[in-house]
Amino acid sequence: MSIAIHVADTAQELGKSAAQSIAALLRDAIEQQGEARIILSTGASQFETMQALIEESVDWSKVEMFHLDEYVDLPETHIASFRKYLKDPLHIHIEVLLIY
Repeated sequence: MSIAIHVADTAQELGKSAAQSIAALLRDAIEQQGEARIILSTGASQFETMQALIEESVDWSKVEMFHLDEYVDLPETHIASFRKYLKDPLHIHIEVLLIY
């Protein structure tokens, strides 16, 4: 297995390229298994990828979304919650099956 390396001139270009690759994998999983799962993280380095991913053609109703890290015992409604962060910008634009 080889790892593809993509060098981009801007964060937006890199985010779009990553989103296209992720979306292709999600579509393949949905086609083969009827559903897909994805693990996302928050952080400034992910903003462009997440925004571009929203614009990709994916049947989000068949996608379960997991967050990579979260504070222990922090309610989802708390302003510092990563789950809240993921649900706010993404859920407005897409309807995923579940977000954990």
